[in-house]
Amino acid sequence: MVVGTKEANRANNASEVPQGFEKAESALTFSQYNVPIETIAHFIKVSNQLLADAPAVVSYIDTFLRYGLDERIDRQLLKGDGTSPNLSGILDAGNFTAFTPASGVQSNLVESINKAKYALWANGYAPDTVIVTPADWAAMEVLRENFGTGAYLYGAPGTNAGMNPFGVRVVLSSNMTEGQFAIGQFARSSMVWNRQGITVEMGFVNDDFSKNLVTIRAECRLGLETRVPGAVLSGAITSV
Repeated sequence: MVVGTKEANRANNASEVPQGFEKAESALTFSQYNVPIETIAHFIKVSNQLLADAPAVVSYIDTFLRYGLDERIDRQLLKGDGTSPNLSGILDAGNFTAFTPASGVQSNLVESINKAKYALWANGYAPDTVIVTPADWAAMEVLRENFGTGAYLYGAPGTNAGMNPFGVRVVLSSNMTEGQFAIGQFARSSMVWNRQGITVEMGFVNDDFSKNLVTIRAECRLGLETRVPGAVLSGAITSV
């Protein structure tokens, strides 16, 4: 466990000052809280014979274990509910600010990204990333105008429209809730405490030695500190 800080209040009073005059005082206060460092792990048992006779399979198992941790880390960093042994993820209550989609209009994903981007800018945050599901981004790519030629709104197939609407990088995550998105200046809002990177180890457990069985375990230890909840907006893409 580490001691984290969360921005509680700030007032930027920076201003021009004539020579010999008193400078303005700004305010920045923090609240301290404990950031739990949690372990994410899994293992597979294999035989000694497999280790000796099929190195390619062993390499595949190593990759599988590491990839499995990456998938779980992604989910925990995004949606961990803060109840041990879960992390307190980006979308845990208190770690972000609610986004309200436009009402009375037929909004879409990139329009909501634009609205959220400038809502963050208005509060002094420069968003660097937006997180959406692959399905929602795929729907955006094939969305067409409902008049005229019915052209693709985000660029015709075969063109390099990229994944940077309004200069904000898109990150796809299957762990994001469909119909929702999160956008923010994550480099400023969050800090990942990586106490132990992914480590893969082998060993005998209980009577596995006599059975020629080896346990291959992969684990890591990390925590997520949210410093500036106001630098992240999350909510529905469109209004109901």
